[in-house]
Amino acid sequence: MAIVKMSKFNLLAFNYDRSNLLKELQDFEFVHFNNLSKSDEEKFESLEQVIVDNEVNAVNEELTKVNWSIDLLSKYKEKDGMLKSLKEGVATYSFEEIKEKGSKFDFKPIYKNLLRASDIIENNKQEIHNKKLKIDELKVWSSINIPIAELYGFKKVFVTTGVVPSRYMENLRNDYKDIDNAVIEVVSEDKGNVYIVFISNLEEKSRDLEILRKNGFNSVRINTSGIVKEDISKLQKDLENSNKIILQQEDIIKDNVKFLEDIEVYYEFLTNVRLRETSVENFVKTDRVNVIEGYVPTDLEEEFKTRVNKILEDRYYLEVEEADKDDPNVPIILKNGKFAGAFESLTVMYSLPKYNEIDPTPLFAPFYAFFAGMMVGDFGYGAFLFIGTLIALKFFNLKEGMRNNIKFFNYLSITTMFWGLIYASAFGMSLPYKALLNPGEQPMPVIIVSLIFGGIHIFFALGIKAYMQIRDKDVLGAIFDVGFWYMALIGMIMALLGYAGVVGSSITKIGAGLLIAGLIGILLTNGREAKTPVGKFFLGLNEVYGITSYVGDFVSYLRLMALGLSGSFIALAVNQIVGMLFGAGIAGILAGVVIFLVFQLFNIFLSYLSAYVHSARLIYVEMFNKFYEGGGKAFKGLVEKSKYFNIKKENN
Repeated sequence: MAIVKMSKFNLLAFNYDRSNLLKELQDFEFVHFNNLSKSDEEKFESLEQVIVDNEVNAVNEELTKVNWSIDLLSKYKEKDGMLKSLKEGVATYSFEEIKEKGSKFDFKPIYKNLLRASDIIENNKQEIHNKKLKIDELKVWSSINIPIAELYGFKKVFVTTGVVPSRYMENLRNDYKDIDNAVIEVVSEDKGNVYIVFISNLEEKSRDLEILRKNGFNSVRINTSGIVKEDISKLQKDLENSNKIILQQEDIIKDNVKFLEDIEVYYEFLTNVRLRETSVENFVKTDRVNVIEGYVPTDLEEEFKTRVNKILEDRYYLEVEEADKDDPNVPIILKNGKFAGAFESLTVMYSLPKYNEIDPTPLFAPFYAFFAGMMVGDFGYGAFLFIGTLIALKFFNLKEGMRNNIKFFNYLSITTMFWGLIYASAFGMSLPYKALLNPGEQPMPVIIVSLIFGGIHIFFALGIKAYMQIRDKDVLGAIFDVGFWYMALIGMIMALLGYAGVVGSSITKIGAGLLIAGLIGILLTNGREAKTPVGKFFLGLNEVYGITSYVGDFVSYLRLMALGLSGSFIALAVNQIVGMLFGAGIAGILAGVVIFLVFQLFNIFLSYLSAYVHSARLIYVEMFNKFYEGGGKAFKGLVEKSKYFNIKKENN
């Protein structure tokens, strides 16, 4: 339950061995390369960076095709119900199985079929779109019963077709009421427009065009040569044919859905090929030799040596040593038990520890669970979440990340039930016994308990800092930076209790003495890093002023009571509304049940969301700032995190 111990290696190998070496190290997986091409060390300045092989471009092109194929097939895959999908989950493979299946998979003919089918579908969809537009254009002219070519074919008669706004039609008719040699034939009306065929003598064309223009006429050439109705009928048959072709091609795509998992395996295989091939960018070289530097977990050091020797035989130089604890380049792997492991995401979200720090996860996990449970503080809410998460863990095949998240909330549900029993509360209703603590009726005891837990939390965090300094053989630093703060804080608490009348005057005096002694110790020692006496004094004075932040830290723990109280009041309000509805007959009972379920579920969500955020704040702000800096680099092995599957870890 700590940071995995690392060993640093330096390896010299010939260029021609690089490809086989990388394949073997990828099978090993647990190797992290330093990027020597960006190193500041002078010994690497005269060496060239190893350039990525052209094969990577080909892999990237193939991945583009694979991603496209997966997206296409996923649209046609039958969707399982949510419960069935969760129960079946995703398949599990070892990296060896991914490599074997992916290397043998023949993707090219499948891609060719999918691309052809997709192109045909898209072309026909475009045809359908174009033909629908044409049908819409022709519909307004469908009452014309002669071929359009004949309509436009008169040589001695002026014929034009077009559209006139409905509001101008009466004016247009009035303009032609005394003109005998002109005909206005209304074909159809649609959306405030009138579609007309206008016929008159060719000699009067100029006159007619002016009158038509004055009345808002817009000439429209009918885009066909035959009879409009017949052309529309032909276009509709073409639409039906295009839709049939689309369905046929979709059947071809659906028939290829059976290859979806194989294509996903192929995707995983290719991403790992790309990772392996691009990892050479971390190396530098001479004309013949590659210089490789990195880290391996110490407990896998012998296996690493064996694998290197297997490929390179006697054609290499390898040096392995224990990683320097102060080396900022040492990558971090966290290794925790089941309980603490569920809380690792919170550490990662803040920042991984540096190699010379400690893994804070097992240290804060019990506090986090305890605080979150207190903030929700309802047995019913905890039991509901416990049953739900237990079912998910027992019956659903979840990806590793999701399983850890479910475990996380499962642990929170247990502490929630514990605090629900303390508060004698279930779904906002009182349990049939007297509560040990009642934040609604007697908030002061809960406030005191919150402050006590806050004090324990802060003192524990300072204790971790002292442990780290003693571990690093800085005993005086532990006394100066932690011991004096213990004195000051304990003294302050004793003095405040005395002024509040909780303890006697002798305790108050002892507390005041401890407080003053602690602050003097902080003033004299906490500025020791400054180079001048004046600097030491003012730096120490600044640290003394830091006692005000500790007061703020203590106050922050009042949220343990406040959030639990807010959630319980919401639940109580919902129950009161439901109680009133239950007195209104069958309809009221049904409405009450719905309101109870909906709003209690909503309150569960809000309560745990608040607990998640505010518990994290108590850890990150009130705890971590006492001993934890973070800023470590994540260990990047030679196997990509899977996008589609659970990957069995063979080297654990």
